[in-house]
Amino acid sequence: MGTARIGAITAATAQSTKTRHTALMARLGITRRVGPLGAALTLWDIWRRLPPRQRRWVVDQARHHGPRVAKQALEAQRTRRKRP
Repeated sequence: MGTARIGAITAATAQSTKTRHTALMARLGITRRVGPLGAALTLWDIWRRLPPRQRRWVVDQARHHGPRVAKQALEAQRTRRKRP
């Protein structure tokens, strides 16, 4: 095999990999804009791909750690508001 042919095969492989990667990102919703709606839709995409056992684990973790995280978020918001 000549070097020109190897170069062409390598370039074609790289292009097809790039296309597959981009298509996968679009299908997973990773390219959505980050904002409240985009974050919610991305989380929904991830949630519906989880098996039932992992969904239960996520719910258990949210019940356990959710109140603490919410409290930290409120404190951070209060601290931010106090600064002029």
